[in-house]
Amino acid sequence: MSALALSPLAFGVTGPLASPAVSAARTRELVRTALAQGITVFDTGPAYGHGRAERRLGEALRGVREDRICLMTKAGIHAGKQRDFSPGAIEMSLKESLERLKRKRVDILWLHGPAPDELTPALLRHLGAFKARGLFDVLGVCGRGAELDAAIEIDEITALMAPVNSQLDATALPRLERAKARGMTVMGIEALAGSVHQARLSPRPADLWYLARRIKQGLTGTVPKQTGLTPEDALKWALDQPYCDAVVSTTTNPVHLTANATLAGLEPEASSA
Repeated sequence: MSALALSPLAFGVTGPLASPAVSAARTRELVRTALAQGITVFDTGPAYGHGRAERRLGEALRGVREDRICLMTKAGIHAGKQRDFSPGAIEMSLKESLERLKRKRVDILWLHGPAPDELTPALLRHLGAFKARGLFDVLGVCGRGAELDAAIEIDEITALMAPVNSQLDATALPRLERAKARGMTVMGIEALAGSVHQARLSPRPADLWYLARRIKQGLTGTVPKQTGLTPEDALKWALDQPYCDAVVSTTTNPVHLTANATLAGLEPEASSA
């Protein structure tokens, strides 16, 4: 990982930022705003927008020194949302991600939701060779359940990405505490799940994207249980957890991004890229 310390807030290029609902120029503006506000951690993945997210993040970070940021991407769920954790598929995915990101390496490579039995010795050996070649520094697993428990027991895996919000149950919380006790890096996602958003009707494509997602959640029965927290309080709750090194969040609004960075205790940087 970069020698630069992780900022407590990470910026994710995913969701609407990987879709036609938000322009490439807007995404670039948001990434540059994140940098200016002191955010050093950036997350994306090949499955977001058929690789569009990685291309946009790579373009936005063009010219930014590697020692200023911690850059993260994923493998296992590939562009087009094809699932394949075979060593050859992971190799191809990583190489294509680096090409889209316009980088020779990433700081953290996340295996995107592997089943425990997909974390094979052959895959780990293959990834160990990539790490030795300098293609990534840290191997992690992103998930929500048993795959995280399996990852905690594997020496080669030293980072977890998992939901961190006030709805954590009696299984999830001890899991994250075990990870930290082992010295793993823990990245929180879904911090705003169940928070209360002010209802609004807006013609903005990005807002319509979020509306479509809420409708889909309603139709599929996957609406998060309401916590009663505002988005600001939900994010602060996640940021305050001692087992979480950084919280990954995203927004299409630069004003909200700046407010989130302030909430995380970050200060704007005066230096240029």
